[in-house]
Amino acid sequence: MITKTLLPVLLTICCISTSAYSATTKHTTELQKLKKEINNKDLVSAWDTAQSLKDEYLGEPAFDFLYGIVALANNQAEHAVFAFERVTANKPNWLDAQFLLAKANYQIANYQEAILLSQYVINDTAASENLKQSSSTLIKLSQNQLNKQSFELSQRISLNLGYDANINSGTTEDNIFIPASGNTYILSDASKENSDNYGSLNYRAWGSKALSQVSKVIFSGQGTVHQFQDESDYNRMFADLAAKYQYSFDFGTLTAGLKFIPLWLNDDLYRTRNSLTSMFEKKLNDSWKLTTGFEVGQTKNKINEDLNTNNVSANLNAHYYANRLKHSFGIHYSYEKSDEKMHHDNSQKITTYNYSNLWLINNEWLAKSMIAFQQKEYQDIHPFFQEKRSDDMWLFSASLQYNHSKTWSYSMNLNAQDKESNLTLFSYHRSDISLSANMNF
Repeated sequence: MITKTLLPVLLTICCISTSAYSATTKHTTELQKLKKEINNKDLVSAWDTAQSLKDEYLGEPAFDFLYGIVALANNQAEHAVFAFERVTANKPNWLDAQFLLAKANYQIANYQEAILLSQYVINDTAASENLKQSSSTLIKLSQNQLNKQSFELSQRISLNLGYDANINSGTTEDNIFIPASGNTYILSDASKENSDNYGSLNYRAWGSKALSQVSKVIFSGQGTVHQFQDESDYNRMFADLAAKYQYSFDFGTLTAGLKFIPLWLNDDLYRTRNSLTSMFEKKLNDSWKLTTGFEVGQTKNKINEDLNTNNVSANLNAHYYANRLKHSFGIHYSYEKSDEKMHHDNSQKITTYNYSNLWLINNEWLAKSMIAFQQKEYQDIHPFFQEKRSDDMWLFSASLQYNHSKTWSYSMNLNAQDKESNLTLFSYHRSDISLSANMNF
């Protein structure tokens, strides 16, 4: 963005600065050709010309100056830094080159150096007002980036209104046969499929604190209050809190941290989950990125300790970026083992395959969708049904978001689940549609 903003400044500097030496510099024809391409904004051709001349003319201040301008305009900031450093080493009073060296340092995220060089230009009484103003702008931009590097925080509040077709994931069956007793039981309404309208309020926060150029601390949290219109017994509240340390190596980025997830049902603490997490991220090229993660933790049920489990999970995801589209393919495996051997029927192995995409339609509209298939295999015979439970479930979600401004956005959301189990009681269909208003700050 800064390249586009300051490109007219670069061209003005080029026109003014090169005029002083154009008549005395060697190989005037070649330099004038390069200068003309820059002034005409034919920057791709100018870069090709500069590349063809660099072996012969690199080291001459006149050529280095033009080479640096072309490098900046073509997002080759590293080349620009070296070019303008050579110019200022030979001609330290060339203030235009000092400013462009500051800008090149900005583009490679060396913000402290960009500030020092810009201030050097401002302090020189020979600097023009335009050059001083451009230097002041660059100082402000650099300081903003330094502030973001040091500490960054983003927050969102969302209000959701929706309809849930199966709030308790209940079955459509009217009665169920229990082999352990040999009897058929009529199911109560609480055990069967129920639907209701709901409203929910969600708060999310994400922040980071840079410790160095390659490391930072990341924290995130969200809390949701979910209230039903008629079925208040199913009201719930949960939080998701995490803190991580991230370090970037040459071969990829490693993250390790802690996660804590409490859940309240009808105002009573129902369950807590805590875990140690780790993730590795590797960018393969401009289009592909791989992420993999590992997690180990515990689930503690406050209502029924028989449901306590020790959990281990791993995942692998591939992300493909194509213009305004992001495609993600993933597999997730987890093993939840019961604390008590006598309740090993609660232990389960879960494998999930998923695909999701994110489509930036334009600056206002954003679309997302996800489809997943999940398999659950329980590890012991169910005490009532006298066989091992096995579940298959399809999950689908989609949303369309309209960004009214940087602060406000609105979305329509759809979620659906289709679960089949060899034990009929645990089969169900569920759909949820909602409208959301989001405030970002």
